[in-house]
Amino acid sequence: MKLPEGRAPLSEINVTPLVDVFLVLLVIFMKTVLRHAFELSLPTAATTPTATKDGLTVRLDGKGTLMVEDAPIERSELAAFLTDWRAASPDAHAVYIEADASIAYGEVVRLLDDIRSAGISDVGIVTRPGARETTNGPSR
Repeated sequence: MKLPEGRAPLSEINVTPLVDVFLVLLVIFMKTVLRHAFELSLPTAATTPTATKDGLTVRLDGKGTLMVEDAPIERSELAAFLTDWRAASPDAHAVYIEADASIAYGEVVRLLDDIRSAGISDVGIVTRPGARETTNGPSR
């Protein structure tokens, strides 16, 4: 086939669609890794009620990493985020804390204070159903 005069054959490959596919795959991979990298060992409780999902979940892992749903967040940004969330979704008002069983009680209380400082009073602590764990501390 003869090309019209003055036009050279196109010898480049258009990589734009390839870059788009790789970016989508990268986002999917990062989302999957974040979900599986954040493992929690929830404490057990004999009286765990069946939860309804009408609020927001705040997670605190054994290393002290804080996440809202699946997105990492700094503790200093949490109160402002929750205040904005509460204003944007007035129907969903509950916040559920998922804290690793190895987290010190003081850290959970500090997280609870941060949540309450955003004006949220409906806070629940998520546990696993099962027999109550025994501790070596004093009994009440």
